Amino acid sequence: MDDGSLRVETLGPLTAYAQGRELALGPPKQRAVFAVLALNANIVAARDDLIDQIWGESSPATAAGSLHTYVSGLRRVLAGLGDPLTSSGSGYILRLDPVRVDVGLVERLAARARANSSRCDPISAVTALDEALACWRPGSPLGGLPGPFVAEHRARVADLRLRLLTERAELLLDLGRPDDVVAQLSGQVQANPYHERLRALLITALHHSGRTADALREYQTLRQLLAEDLGIGPSAELQALYVSMLADDPATCPASARTSLQDAVAAPLRPAQLPRDVGCFIGRAASVLQVLSASATEDGADATAPGTGSPRIVMIVGVGGIGKTALAVRCGRLLSAGYPDGQLYVNLRGFDPKHPALSPAEALHQLLASLNVRMIPAGHDQRVALWRSTVRDRSLFIVLDNAESADQIEDLLPGGGPSFVVVTSRNRLSGVAVRHAARRITLSPLTADESVDLLSGAIGSARVDAERPTVRRLAALCDHLPLALRIASEQLTARPHARVADLVADLEDAQRRLDALQIPDDELCSMRAVLSCSYARLDAGAAHAFRMLGLFPGVSIVPEAAAALFDLPLPAATTALQHLAAQHLVEVSGSRYRMHDLTRIYAEELSHSGEMTGSRQPALERVLHWYVQTLTPDRASSGIELPCTPGIGARHAPLRFGAREESVAWCVREWGNLAPLVRTAHRTGRHDQAWQLVHLLFDYFYAAGQPWDWVETLRIGLRSAEAIKDRRAQALLLNQLSFACSRLSQHSPAARPYAQEALERARRGEPECRTDGCLDDCREPHAEPGGLGEATVGADSPSVWDVVP
Repeated sequence: MDDGSLRVETLGPLTAYAQGRELALGPPKQRAVFAVLALNANIVAARDDLIDQIWGESSPATAAGSLHTYVSGLRRVLAGLGDPLTSSGSGYILRLDPVRVDVGLVERLAARARANSSRCDPISAVTALDEALACWRPGSPLGGLPGPFVAEHRARVADLRLRLLTERAELLLDLGRPDDVVAQLSGQVQANPYHERLRALLITALHHSGRTADALREYQTLRQLLAEDLGIGPSAELQALYVSMLADDPATCPASARTSLQDAVAAPLRPAQLPRDVGCFIGRAASVLQVLSASATEDGADATAPGTGSPRIVMIVGVGGIGKTALAVRCGRLLSAGYPDGQLYVNLRGFDPKHPALSPAEALHQLLASLNVRMIPAGHDQRVALWRSTVRDRSLFIVLDNAESADQIEDLLPGGGPSFVVVTSRNRLSGVAVRHAARRITLSPLTADESVDLLSGAIGSARVDAERPTVRRLAALCDHLPLALRIASEQLTARPHARVADLVADLEDAQRRLDALQIPDDELCSMRAVLSCSYARLDAGAAHAFRMLGLFPGVSIVPEAAAALFDLPLPAATTALQHLAAQHLVEVSGSRYRMHDLTRIYAEELSHSGEMTGSRQPALERVLHWYVQTLTPDRASSGIELPCTPGIGARHAPLRFGAREESVAWCVREWGNLAPLVRTAHRTGRHDQAWQLVHLLFDYFYAAGQPWDWVETLRIGLRSAEAIKDRRAQALLLNQLSFACSRLSQHSPAARPYAQEALERARRGEPECRTDGCLDDCREPHAEPGGLGEATVGADSPSVWDVVP
């Protein structure tokens, strides 16, 4: 009896019930959101993943806002049920007993059927399967709902139903009820004409029912269909079945024909194609466990049993050189015993500097040939059908290495069966995750200790122990990437008497680092070649954004600043950053995007290419102007005359903060960008923006307590103010410098000359400052409360460079 809690049906039109009534789930996209959450019950669904699953890869800029609206609408629908729909930091979660979703109930009943069958209780197993099949309702599963997830759900539950029907037919044959099998499968064979396992069960049932002529006719129909449509013959199982039927009645066929058919049933080839495992596999324990756990079925059944659900798919993704292939091969070795039909490996060359990417048709030919298929059809669709039929009942470990895109591997994935597929790529492959519920494992660089261990295994522990701090610096300069570390270790191995410090000295020069991290005449062992292959796969917009990021001197960037840098509207700039993140050329951390050092160096190289001529200076001016505007609380009363750049203010709106504390907190997060921006503005002659940025950082430094950084930054601002002979700017910054020096020591004499000089310039008619931000006029220089106190004016002030500590 229903206890009134939430219950969801997805094996037909989406329906939800609670407290004896059907819930009105709202418009189609809102219902689709509910379906995704229900079918992933008790698991946090990330917002980005939800957007991909509802809108697909080409989601509109408004998708995030619409998703929030739909979730709010669903919360209203579920009001009074104990708040089952909640949010987390990264997404949303629907708390729901899995068996209250019809698919979860079906999977539990299927597991019960298999358990009963293993206990030699086929009658109870058939009863459980009958209950499971009764959960399907008229109409298409999730009919009328949009999105890639819904399409994947329909395909998955169709495969699930076919598997249950197959298991039921096998049990009925064991129980001696072939007539029931014929009644059940006749219509299913018509709907799935190339499904050889279904056809084999129907042929067997007809034969056992005494209808051998009909069984032979079914075989001949299938043989003709496969030959005409796919250019192949029936499977070895079906050919053996055909031979056995003829053997039961020798008069039906001459002996010579039976011998010919038996000879056609060739022993299958057991491939073992995994590349050589790396000699020193370091770290990745958590990632290995993720792959191993993904190879198990969700319900605990034997993953290698024929007909067990859909093939498991794991995607290992990350930047080039991070060790994706090494992880896939290592896991293949560990899992080899669990996949008795062999291991297939194909290098798709999606990011190969020497060869073009393999087309799906070429990859299919290679896979089929690896399984000893002798007649490979020319047509692409026929190859796909043959591949899926060939691996349907085989337990294979399949590695699709170096994939360029989801489209490249879509037709290479088995349609069903117990195989396990590992895909490696520099692309996030969101389409595969959405359409096939593939698990994504994103590799990060090695830890510092793991990097040292890798180098120790390659060059010897004695050399590492002799220069351990230098070795750790070497690992950092290699971004802790396994490929870069192996290139560096090879260079050290080739020079056994050289010091690690000599190689580190070469790498410290950022302009030479990529030159140093390569093996001559081997593009596969070159960090520049690895990065150039990823860059070459970008579309024009993302490639332009990547080059522009090479101009940005900071350590990370927010989309609003990137919009000014790229000179794009905010949604377009965000999309460009997301495309770069999908190729792992930038990393996402909250709302920020950052590059690894080696990637940044490569982007800087591209930013100085000829195609960027005429773009570099305007881009830097736009982003500097954006930072000045963002730090200026009120342009009308700030006391600063901002240089006017037509269109920038309207096109690239600055951030605005509700209180000074918010602005200071933002500066804390941005300091890694603000300091390089000040230095870059000064170095490139953008002195107005250099001194303005320094001046506007007063509140940040006052609160942050970094007097040495403050003094150094003010010195740069003063140089810029002096370079443009802006005495007014000099007075403002000198006044702040007196304050900064007083912070170095409660009674520092170094503060007095700056306060004195600021006061002298103010009394000559130049603008002065106020303690609260140094923006309004006052008649005396200020001092920190409890600090130096009022400045004393005495002898002539020395140069501002003579007294700075």
